[in-house]
Amino acid sequence: MEPTERKMKILEAVVETYIQTGDPVGSKTLCDALDFHVSSATVRNDMAELAGLGLLEQPHTSSGRVPTELGYRVYIDDLMKPQLLTVREQGAINDALEQSADAPEHLLEKAAELLSRLTGCAAAAAAPSGEKALIKHIRFVQTGSHTAMAVLITSLGTVKTKLFRCDFAITPSMMEMFDKSMNERLAGMPVTSVTPAFMQTTAISLGEMSMIMPNVLLAIHDAAKEALATGVAIRGQSNLFVMHELASGDGKRVMELLGRSSELSKLISAADTKAGILIGSELHHPALMHLSVAVTHYTPAPECTGAIALIGPMRMNYPKIVATLDYVSSEVETLLSDMMDV
Repeated sequence: MEPTERKMKILEAVVETYIQTGDPVGSKTLCDALDFHVSSATVRNDMAELAGLGLLEQPHTSSGRVPTELGYRVYIDDLMKPQLLTVREQGAINDALEQSADAPEHLLEKAAELLSRLTGCAAAAAAPSGEKALIKHIRFVQTGSHTAMAVLITSLGTVKTKLFRCDFAITPSMMEMFDKSMNERLAGMPVTSVTPAFMQTTAISLGEMSMIMPNVLLAIHDAAKEALATGVAIRGQSNLFVMHELASGDGKRVMELLGRSSELSKLISAADTKAGILIGSELHHPALMHLSVAVTHYTPAPECTGAIALIGPMRMNYPKIVATLDYVSSEVETLLSDMMDV
C-alpha cells in the first residue's frame, strides 16, 4: 500500500470513528478500526503528517486527533462511500410522504418533519419559486352573506386563499359571475403578471362590473403575491440545542436565522450541485461556523426547482445523511410532479 493511500485510509478511519464516538481518536483505537495491519508507531506518524497538512488537529496535548474542516471536506469529496437505505427504510419514508401528498405545503412540511426525526438534525424544505408558475384556476367559495374567499391555484400545485368582503349581499349568481369573469381573464397567465397595474387594467375591462368587484380583485392580487413567495418548512430546530458544537450565543443566532425564511431559502440554495454539503466557513455565516448543511435539489417540472436541507454538526454521519436526504428528495419530486399533472 502506497504511503499516500495509507494516509487517506487513516484519515477516513479517523473521520468515521470520530463521527461514531465524538471522542478524539488515538493511534490504538485507530489500529483496531483499520482494515489492514500497520504498527501503532506508523499510525502516529501518519496522523502527525495529516495534522501538518491541516486535515487533523489535536484538541489537547495528551488527546487523540479529530478532523478539521478541511479534513471533513477531503473525506466528503474523495473518501466517503455511497450508502443506500434499506427496503424497510424506503417503505417507511414512502408511506409517510404519501399520507401528506394532498398539497405541496403539506408534503414539504412532512418531508422536513420526517428528515429531522430520522437524522436528529434540523431540516428545511423550500418550495420551488413561484416565478415560473401559471394561474391554473381561480375559484370562489362563499363564507357568509357578505363574505367570500378567492382560491388561487397555480400550475405548481400551490393553493392560496384570501377572504374578501362586499358591501352588498352575495348571491350564487354573483359567485358564478366572479368565477367566469376572472378565469376568462387570468387562467393560464403567469402569476408574476398579476401586478397592481394589470389589475387596474382588468378592472377597466370589466366595465360596470368593476364597481362591485374591487375587493375581489384585491384578494386575487394578494393571493398571487403570496404564491410568488418561496415558502420554507423548517422542523427539528430543537435538535440543535443538544449539539455541543453550538455555544449558547451561536444557538440563539442559528434560531434567528431559521426564523427568517427568505435568508434560509438563500442559504439552502447555495449548493449548486444535485447533492451538496457546505461546511463551516463555506456557509459564510458567523453562527454556522461549527455546523454543516447538506442540501439536495428536486425538480418536479422543467425550470421548477426546490431544495431540501439538513442542518447539523460537522460531526454528522455524512453517508447516512446524504442517502436519507437524496431518497426523501427523490420521493418529494415524484409526488409533486404528480400533483402538478392533476
